[in-house]
Amino acid sequence: DLGLIVVDEEHDPSYKQEDGLRYHARDLAVVRAKLVSCPVILGSATPSIESFENCRQGRYRLLELSQRVEQRALPVVEVVDLREELLAGGQATNDQGDGARPKGSGFGLFSSRLREALRENLARGYQSLVFLNRRGFANFLQCRLCGFVLRCAHCSVSMTFHLGQRMVTCHHCGFGAPAGDRCPQCGNSTLSGIGFGTEQVEQELQRLLPEARIARMDRDTTSQRGSQERLIRRWERGEIDVLVGTQMITKGHDVGGVTLVGAILADLSLNLPDFRAVERTFQLLSQVAGRAGRGKEPGRVIIQTYAPDHYAFPHIISHDYKGLFASEIEFRRALNYPPFSRLAHLRIEGPRPKEIEAKAKMLGEELRNKRQGNGLFREKIEILGPARAPIMRLRGRYRWQILLKGKSGAPLLEFAGQARAIFPVSRTDRLYIDVDPYNML
Repeated sequence: DLGLIVVDEEHDPSYKQEDGLRYHARDLAVVRAKLVSCPVILGSATPSIESFENCRQGRYRLLELSQRVEQRALPVVEVVDLREELLAGGQATNDQGDGARPKGSGFGLFSSRLREALRENLARGYQSLVFLNRRGFANFLQCRLCGFVLRCAHCSVSMTFHLGQRMVTCHHCGFGAPAGDRCPQCGNSTLSGIGFGTEQVEQELQRLLPEARIARMDRDTTSQRGSQERLIRRWERGEIDVLVGTQMITKGHDVGGVTLVGAILADLSLNLPDFRAVERTFQLLSQVAGRAGRGKEPGRVIIQTYAPDHYAFPHIISHDYKGLFASEIEFRRALNYPPFSRLAHLRIEGPRPKEIEAKAKMLGEELRNKRQGNGLFREKIEILGPARAPIMRLRGRYRWQILLKGKSGAPLLEFAGQARAIFPVSRTDRLYIDVDPYNML
């Protein structure tokens, strides 16, 4: 018999299944526990806004751990203003993906404070984590003469440059091609990498700390079976001085020798077009910061950003989840976002752009007519769109979307079902409905 369900890191977006049968494993766990009358524990140092609001409303019982194991201190968090680094002629974040630094530009990847901290930590014999939630060497390749950008043949996105493989790869569909030296449009040898990822961070660290043992943990370095486990074992045995990685390095690794964490650019997730962007940034940075100081030595965290005045950073510095929650819950209330509403994401997609646009607009018009003709729907449902999806073309299919907001679940589900009945059946065109969506790109 099932006696207890534990959902560890309940805030983690990977619990949300977004393809095929769409569901949230955390919510299923709560429903299952209710069906079999057993307790369910949702564990997290940074709970989702929805779960914490359920605690405030008395739907869940809140149990708090007020301190770390053995009363160890939380790491000291410092925010570095990259604008000041740039003005001072330091090495603020580089846009030259090939590692080049134009004379007088002062661009690089590491602030002076992070460079000094890394050197000091290495000299003392401790380990460091360097976090950047973007893999590859450069965001994309662009011709400096004609401006041409290498884009995916199947998606409306640029392809990421991977220096080690000399490849450009689409991180959405997996399409890849060799990265030549000449621009496909004008023929000049003026292709340059723009932006940066974990591969470039690793290379810069090798230049900065030539005596250090440096490794990288991201999807590119852990694709082979068992490679991630082998890398973690080396890390735990102290065979790696500096570990560079994406959010993979934030997931619960408990290594006592780690006393320094550096976040290269916090702005990446902070500026996503997503109402959960601030919440997710706080969770991500709090999780990676929590890797520091888990042994006897205290931890230190250095976060680099171009937006140090953002309201999230005082809460990150003071490890103040409740303060962040108080700000976010008022934002959600004002704009009627969850937990004050339920969402249904309707995505219309197919191989012919004009047909998909026409079907999306037809569906939007029909839904508005049904809403207007039904008093319950008129009062309970809000319709946003249709609009092009932020990633308009993905895997060769064009995408439009409509967002439904409902004050409660039952009317929203019924109204979303109306969309299924309205949408014309086709062998190639599809309507996907995702209730309580996490990704609307």
